[in-house]
Amino acid sequence: MIRIPGLTEGGMISDALVEHVDIMATLVEAAGLAKVQTCPKNKPWTVRRCTEGHSFLKLVENPNAAWKNASYSQYPRGGSSNPYMGYSMTTDKKWRFTAWVDFDGHTNTTTFSMHGSRCGFELYDHNTDPEENVNLAYHSEHKQTVDELFAQLKAGWRATASALTT
Repeated sequence: MIRIPGLTEGGMISDALVEHVDIMATLVEAAGLAKVQTCPKNKPWTVRRCTEGHSFLKLVENPNAAWKNASYSQYPRGGSSNPYMGYSMTTDKKWRFTAWVDFDGHTNTTTFSMHGSRCGFELYDHNTDPEENVNLAYHSEHKQTVDELFAQLKAGWRATASALTT
């Protein structure tokens, strides 16, 4: 939910995927301030201020505007002695996909390798299973979907954002 005087009176609804990282960029644009630069791909800590988000102000103006086709999150497990990271993606179609991968806790990086015994995939169809009770990732009829979503997940938010014209 967002309220922007002069733009949101009367309300509006959009089915577009927006993320927490998009809020700052949206508020900056709505306030008329200078755009915050996108974080550099390598060593983002070397810049004073950056964002991975994109202003969704165009969705306020047009709730059906072309937008991101996925949102991303990550969640650790395994502790410091045996770290794994779950990288998740929810698509604008119907899928929530997660890859539990090996993770280097010293460098905070992954190569998306899956050698650990607790590595694996999760795939849920939000149209038929909104509560995520049935993991479809290992059903043979979804192998191509898993392969495609894993490739999209590894390409990351930058590939999703590259389609935006903001």
